[in-house]
Amino acid sequence: MKNKITKLIGILTITFVLLMPIAAQAAGTKSFTFDMVHTLGIGTFTSTKDSVKGTVNMSSWGGDTYFTIHIYEKSGGSNILVDRLGFTKSSAGSPYTDTSYSVKKGNKYGYEIWKNQNKKRIKGSGSLSY
Repeated sequence: MKNKITKLIGILTITFVLLMPIAAQAAGTKSFTFDMVHTLGIGTFTSTKDSVKGTVNMSSWGGDTYFTIHIYEKSGGSNILVDRLGFTKSSAGSPYTDTSYSVKKGNKYGYEIWKNQNKKRIKGSGSLSY
């Protein structure tokens, strides 16, 4: 009987360790980097809550002072713009954050970075907590 309990505990421990990355992914955070001139897709994710928080760290504004992350609801093959996260250069510096409450838990959303089409390059990294 003691051997069966020990085996069961071992199997449960191994299962828990194997499922940890899946649980972390389900938490709803996506990290990304960008080095872009006009627009860049971040990805499509299913929202795990009724908000999305964007945080970015800028290494170069490239002469620009503002950019947005567009949020598109993915439904039935169409993309509907539901909101934008806006980031404006300030003397306080990185990190920059913005939150949208236009998303709904369980729905699928696409995220894209957009900036002025002026051939100036911005660089940085960030995360979406959705």
